[in-house]
Amino acid sequence: MMLEIPFCKNSGDGKQCMQAAMQCVLKYFLNKDYSLGELDKLTKRKAGLWTWISQMALALHDLGLDIKLYSKTDLEPFLEGEPFIRKHFGADAGKILKFADLPVAIESIRKVMSHNLFEKRKFSFNEIERHIKQGHVPLMLIDHNKLIGKKGPYQGHLAVLTGFDKQNVFYHESGPKKPEANKRIPKKTFMRAWNANGTDNDVIIVFGKR
Repeated sequence: MMLEIPFCKNSGDGKQCMQAAMQCVLKYFLNKDYSLGELDKLTKRKAGLWTWISQMALALHDLGLDIKLYSKTDLEPFLEGEPFIRKHFGADAGKILKFADLPVAIESIRKVMSHNLFEKRKFSFNEIERHIKQGHVPLMLIDHNKLIGKKGPYQGHLAVLTGFDKQNVFYHESGPKKPEANKRIPKKTFMRAWNANGTDNDVIIVFGKR
């Protein structure tokens, strides 16, 4: 099972995997092209920093897509900011805070909640597969270090799932190193990266045009 989703590269400052993922689904569902720079402005990302997943969810909604953000962790406690993040993510909190723009992230969380774009729920991979079968696109937050078997702190990365077979997941690897469309990886390896500390099993399901 494979969706024919356009492939876009994380070719800017190397920290725009979410913007590259947005390019993919905006082209797929709306046939619209946006530059990474334009999507930086729409998500309010500053150069050199990461994008909080709620920033991406809100921007996709504002651009006309029907989306829902799911996570095993409630969003509301994140409004507390740094104290909750340090308590929640433990040893990985330092790196997350280093690359986060907290005022922007917190503002996006408030808006995602007010627009009813969030549901506290952990998906099984069978549910993810069912969404792909229905033509929906899962955007999944993973730990890239876990994906490639590298030791080290949490390295957040956004994967656009494009398909699956019995043993493997296919996703757009936007880079910046070794970008590859429909990259194949064993399901067990992908699930380890999705279940890692720092991800909260976050996933945005893009259902289509709003």
